[in-house]
Amino acid sequence: MRRIAPCLILLVLALFGRPAAAQSAETIRAVVHEFLRGQTAGMPGEVNIEVTPPQAQPPLPPCDRIEPWLPAGARAWGRVRVGVRCVGQASWSLYVAAQVQVIGPYLVSARALRPGEILTAADLAEQHGDLTEMGRQLLTDPAQAVGSQMRFAVAQGQPLRASMIAQPQVIESGRPVAVIVQGNGFRVANTGVALSNARAGDGVRVRLPSGKVVQGIASENGEVLLSP
Repeated sequence: MRRIAPCLILLVLALFGRPAAAQSAETIRAVVHEFLRGQTAGMPGEVNIEVTPPQAQPPLPPCDRIEPWLPAGARAWGRVRVGVRCVGQASWSLYVAAQVQVIGPYLVSARALRPGEILTAADLAEQHGDLTEMGRQLLTDPAQAVGSQMRFAVAQGQPLRASMIAQPQVIESGRPVAVIVQGNGFRVANTGVALSNARAGDGVRVRLPSGKVVQGIASENGEVLLSP
């Protein structure tokens, strides 16, 4: 019997062939990890990436070239699914789950802030955490906030977002404003009355002493610039 058993094994392999090798789940995991590492290169803070090894059923045939991609509209941020496909002799694709953490600083209010207040560095404090769990439009640099105007009230310690601030109002409706026409080698100044509030870069209408209404762009210093 001991001599017959090996012969039977050889006969089975000859009839049915050897079991086909399967694509290594660890190889797919490593490809996705390296892909996400490239996608997050240059992000501020500490980046941590965890990839869940895929469990394809049935096992995938081996592939010499594995290509990862992100679905349209997705980015390497928080919980993400990365597409993986075989480019070559085997034709298969699947999605691999991953978690991308970005641990870094973000801004919070150092005190309770009221609507209309102009932010200074003293109004800001810095905290650290997983930015991917903090929601969108989070402010991470004081330069993004200093000099801006609060749109509404926030409590002390509340994370600051771009939606909470705006450029300060530089022109007030009903107040006198300087109206400037400037071109190549000339500058003409006039005065008028603003017909609306405006922030730097906004369009604003002005009534001149003659009664004519013109429209220009509000500058950072509160002037209204007209095209020549």
